[in-house]
This record gives sequence, structure tokens and C-alpha cells, in this order.
Amino acid sequence: MASSSVVSPERRIELNAFDVDAWNLLLRENHARAIEQARPFYEKLVAQFPNAGRYWKAYIEHELRSKNFENVETLFSRCLIHVLNIDLWKCYVFYVRETKGHLPSFREKMARAYDFALDKVGLDLHAHTMYTDYISFLKGVPAVGQYAENQRITAVRKVYQRAIVTPMMNIDKIWDEYQAYEKSVNPTLAEKLISERNKDFQISRRIARQLEQLTRGINRQAVSVPSRGTIAEMKQVELWKKFIQWEKANPMDTEEYGAFARRVIYAFEQALLCLGYYPEIWYEASLFMQKAAQELEIKGDVKQATAMREEAIQLFERSIGGLMKESQLLYFAYADFQEERKLFDEVKSIYEKIFVIEHLDPTLAYIQLMKFIRRTEGVKASRGIFKKAREDERSKFHIYVAHALQEYYCSKDKDVAMRIFDLGLKKYGEEPEYCLAYVNFLTHLNEDNNTRVVFERILTGGALSNDRSGEIWDKYLEFESLVGDLASTLKVDGRRRDAALAVNKEAAETCTTLMLIDRYRFLNLVPCSHEQLRLMGYNKPLRQSGLGASSGSSASSSMGNGSSSMAGPSGGALPLRAGITVPAGPSSVMGGGASIEISGYPRPDTTQMVPFKPKRVAIGATHPVPGGVFPPPPTASYLLTLLPPPSSFDGPFVIVDALLAQLAKFDVNEPGWEPALMGETNGSMGRHKMEDIKKDMYQLLATTTDPKTALAAGDLKRKRGAESDDEDDKMDSSGTRDVFKRRMNQKQMD
Repeated sequence: MASSSVVSPERRIELNAFDVDAWNLLLRENHARAIEQARPFYEKLVAQFPNAGRYWKAYIEHELRSKNFENVETLFSRCLIHVLNIDLWKCYVFYVRETKGHLPSFREKMARAYDFALDKVGLDLHAHTMYTDYISFLKGVPAVGQYAENQRITAVRKVYQRAIVTPMMNIDKIWDEYQAYEKSVNPTLAEKLISERNKDFQISRRIARQLEQLTRGINRQAVSVPSRGTIAEMKQVELWKKFIQWEKANPMDTEEYGAFARRVIYAFEQALLCLGYYPEIWYEASLFMQKAAQELEIKGDVKQATAMREEAIQLFERSIGGLMKESQLLYFAYADFQEERKLFDEVKSIYEKIFVIEHLDPTLAYIQLMKFIRRTEGVKASRGIFKKAREDERSKFHIYVAHALQEYYCSKDKDVAMRIFDLGLKKYGEEPEYCLAYVNFLTHLNEDNNTRVVFERILTGGALSNDRSGEIWDKYLEFESLVGDLASTLKVDGRRRDAALAVNKEAAETCTTLMLIDRYRFLNLVPCSHEQLRLMGYNKPLRQSGLGASSGSSASSSMGNGSSSMAGPSGGALPLRAGITVPAGPSSVMGGGASIEISGYPRPDTTQMVPFKPKRVAIGATHPVPGGVFPPPPTASYLLTLLPPPSSFDGPFVIVDALLAQLAKFDVNEPGWEPALMGETNGSMGRHKMEDIKKDMYQLLATTTDPKTALAAGDLKRKRGAESDDEDDKMDSSGTRDVFKRRMNQKQMD
């Protein structure tokens, strides 16, 4: 019964195609099957995760176990260049070594394979095994004759020197092997070569340690999936960006710009293996390549600058042809890059790739294409794009607004722009945003009559319903207050109130004052103070102005959500677009909503509030209070930072309750030392005579220059053992207790 409730991996993938755990379960199942049965699964796997090196590696190794070498080479050609995964490239080198050994040109092929791999992933932190395998391979190549021997030594030395200037793991071991190799070849020359390379090795070792620490939290085995916004994902993005910025800072102080750029680009490539669905990583990588190409061209390295631009093009093609095929941001950036290079036909082909995606909204792409055609071919040519966009059923009203404004600003022909707006109004008259764009355009033409006609067409045409006409009425009232007289303004205000009554009569009747505020407001100036607006429940956003509020009250745009609405009983908003707002109770303060600051009203001291976090068992280091366990007070916390940690104390442990109980029973008045006993009638204190005590004290003070020293000596004497005390208590022959006299008599007898 319990097993029936478990969802199968296939079902999980149907529900979520990016369920990596489900794919891994199926991968383990297909690993034991024959390649003919598992091949369809592998094709689906690499199609879903095209930049996951470990999935390509699993597919290739399965084909390799079945001796399907042609399929293996085909798979390598599909993934090797663009998936710079170090384990995948090690698999490639292993394949060449294991399958090309029977060829006469095996050594040349193997050397080219190693060089090819090091060119692509030789900068990886974990590339040390590839360097050591290459060196071992070169050392094992037979050399006949002195010339061949010198060539082998040069090749081995070249790989060693390339390795020790690359920060990576186990670089100390490679350095030790290099020193031993140079000494075995030529001890005299070895000292010079080692001293020359020692500085580079020290830098590489230092950078390798920093790099290891910097990338410690990065999960390099993660698979690219669309972001879900989890904390772990955001942490990975932060770590990758921090790593890239660290590489951009050139920590190795590389003088050759090309080498520095290669390290940064490799860092981007590694990040894209795990963050392939983040368009900002793709764009930042392409932008760095473009800047690197410009810098190299300035430095005179035209060949490398051209190669860098070609890599930027390949990066764009990989993005829009793979994981980011629906990201219009990268399409537009790619188009601008090609336009900058005067490749206009390429730009058109880029936009065409967007239009062929059926489920993608092409409106913004049409607008950008119109702008491009206007820049390169003129306004008349852009009209063809506008015609094409109108014929596309997926396009929205924005295309009319964009082309009308383009005609007005570029052709300086307002009649053409108005005809375009009128054409769009017939199709999108029910869209408040389009209507606002039209009336905003007309209000700037200073044509009062045409503007009123358009307002009336919009509000009385029947296409726009009353519950969506709130912003239009607000705009109409604002227009009449600017250019009309009081009678026309009051007339529009009354019609606006009637429209609100048609939507919600009860709510509209209670907010006449709020509607009055709309009549007198201007930009972010309102005729009431902040407190009054909040108390009345006015929550419309007020547009900010650069002029500031010098004579009237102003409010920030955070007071509303950008749309006219009616407040509900819980502080929310009723869906009323007639430009009416009603308070959510006696006031916004009592009715809830956003936090406010109103001087003069009593407010609780929020700094003394603690959340309710109950805990059944509280440990001793916490600060238990009613309602939960919280950190100790600041003073106690500071004291705890000064104390040694609990692990440094291993006993003895005191039972505090028992100790306090004993202290409570302790009598602080020790018998025999009470002040009442200090002056007994017989002139003694306990078993000592008062006269002898005073005599001893006077004698000590008379024989020392520092009374403190005498008192300290007395304290030291009291700490001696019982034997010393018995000796001092003995009386001399005269029967006196004077210590000084007794010792003087003893010295004379000796």
C-alpha cells in the first residue's frame, strides 16, 4: 500500500522536466542495460541537459564499453568543444590513448590530443593529473640519437614550465618533479633554470591556495536548471560571481593581456556549466569578450582580437541556440553586437529566429526591429515591419504606440501618428493602457478639441467598461483642470462620480472627499498632509517631480500600487478602476495596511518586543524568557565573548545548588574573634596576651623601614607549616614570647 503512493521517476519527469534526482535514478537503472536499450534514454538526457559534462561522460563511457568507437567520436564532436568539463576531457584523452595505440602515428596523435586538452581545460584547478600524464607519456617516448633526445627533453621541459605557471592542485609535487628532472638532465644548467622559474612557481602556489579557498563552496557538479529562487541557488550564484570578479582583478598580475583574458573567459565557461539558465552570466561573458577584443586590437594583436570576436559570436549562438533560446535579452544584445560590426543581414536573421518561436510574444522584437530598420534604412522602410507586425496575431497594442511615436518624432508628421493611433483604437479600444498612451500623445500636441473628442470616443464608445476606465477619467479630469473652465471641470468630475457609482454605489458615496483630492492634485503635490491622506485612506501613487514640493504637501509613490482601487475591509483593495479609494476603517492606522509614522500618537516600543518562539528544553547557554529562548542581553553576550570556551574546562564541576545551600548556613562571625571579645578583663585575646601582641608589633615596626614589608612577612610566616609554628611558639629561658629576643639569645648561645 505504501509503495503505490511513491511517484515513479518517469512520472516525476513528466511533472517537472528538470527533476535532476529523477533523472539520476533513471541513469542508474540504464547504466546496467545494453547500450541499444539505454541509448534513447541517454539522448533524452543530454537533450534536456546539453551542458552537463557528467551526463555526456556517462553516455560516452557506456558506448565505449560496448566498443562503439564511431558513436563515441560522434558524441565527442557534439559536446567536447562547448562543454569544458575537466572529467569529460580526461575521458577524451583516455579514449585516444586506449583506442589509437595500434596506429603508426599514435605518438603524434596522442601529443596533439594532450595539447588540445590543455589548450581547452589546462587552466582548471584540477588539471594536474592531465599535466602529469602528459609528462609521463613524453618521458616514455623512445628517442634514438642525440637530436631526438634533445627534442624530448625540450618537450618535457615545456610541459613542466607550462604547469608550474598555472595555479592548480598538487603544484608542489609537479615543482619537485621538475627540479629532479632538470638535475637529472644537466645539473649545471638546472640551477639556473630552477632559479628563473622559482618566482613563477611561488606566485602560482600562492594563487592556487587562494583559488582553492575561494572555490571551496562552489558545487562544480551542479546541473544547469531554471532558477527556483532558493537560498542554496542564490548562494551558488554569489560564489560564482565572486570567483569571476576575482579573476577579473588579475590576481596573478599577468602582463600579457591575452593570457589574462583567457583565465577570465575560462571562469565564465565554468560558471555557465552550472548557471546556464542565467542570462546575465551569458551577457557578461560576451561583453567581456568584446572589451577584450577591443583592448587586444589597441595593443596591436589583431589576430587574437579577431579570434576573440569570433568566440563572442560563438557564445551568442550557443546561448540562443541552446538553453537561452527564449531569452529575448540575449537576442537583442547579439543583434546590437552584429549591427556594430555593420553586419545588417546577420541582424535581420537574428530577429527572424525570434519570430519563428510560436509560443513567444514577438511584440518587443518587432519594436526593436523597427528601430534597427529606421537606423539603417530609414523610416519608410520601417513601415514594412509595422505592417508585418500588424498581420501577426501574437502582436499586442504596443506596436501601434511605438510606430506612431516613431513617425511623429522621426518624420515630424503628427497626422500620420494620429492615424496610426486611430487605427489601433479600433482594435484595442478596451485596453486602458493603449487609451492612456493615445491621450498622453494628444495632450502634448496642444489640440484641445481633438483631445476632448478622443476622450469622449474612449469613454462613451462602449469598448472600455466602467470598471476599467478609472485612469482615463483621472486623466480627463486632469486635462480639463489644466485647459478648461470650472464648469467643464465640474461636469467631468460629476460624470466620473457617476461611473464610480455604476461600479460600486455604496463605496463611491463614502469617498467624495477622496475624489476632491484628485481634482486639486498636481504631480506629487496634494492639498493634504501625509497624515491626513493616510487617515482618509488615500492610497493612489503620486508621481514624483524633479521640481520638488515647495509649497504643498507631497507623498511618495509607495502609498499605492499603481492602480485606482477601492480599499477592502481588511486594508486591501476592491477591484474598482474608477479612480476611487475608500478608507479601510476609521483610519488607516486602525484598519491596518502599511506601517506609518504619525507624530503625536502613542506607539508601542517595538525594540522591547520579542517574537514568540517557545522551546521545550532550553540549554544553559541560552537566555530563556516567557515565550521562547533568545540570545543573552548585550552585556552578558560581551562577557561570554571574553570567557574561554566551555570545552577548555574539564572539571572539577561544582554543584551550585549545594554550594549556595552551604553558604546560606555559614556563620560569618567566627568564634573567638567577635569585637565583644577583643577587650576581655584579663587583658588577653584568646590564648595570646594583649601585651605580648602589642610588643611584637612595635618591635617589627621599629626594625623595618617599610611597614608593608613587615606585614607581608607576617602573612608569609602564617602560611608556613605546623612545625615552624610550633618552633616560634616556644618561649625562651626568660619566659618571654618576643621572637626577636629569642632569636638573639639563640645566636649568642651558638
